[in-house]
Amino acid sequence: MFRRRTQWTLADGVERHRLAPETFRVPSEEAKASVQVGDLVKLVFEPSTGIAERMWVTVTSGGDQLVGTLNSDPAELHGLRAGDAVPFERRHVIAIGHRPHG
Repeated sequence: MFRRRTQWTLADGVERHRLAPETFRVPSEEAKASVQVGDLVKLVFEPSTGIAERMWVTVTSGGDQLVGTLNSDPAELHGLRAGDAVPFERRHVIAIGHRPHG
């Protein structure tokens, strides 16, 4: 069955926190600055239509422009799958997870 690819952007966590500081929390600037390759970060994927999805990404390259690998298949974002590369910036990070052991 053919499914259309859903267009999406990443939400700016800093801006969302500014608009609703009591209900939308984000990591500190220091915590986001310390994100490095191998860390897990949560991003908000906003489709052009429909409901936004919060998903974990494993950071695969660092710098000002980060890249990560999506850890799960989205429910609504067609054409995006676990394992896909996702470019993002530190302002997009809404949560930081623990580095997997191994």
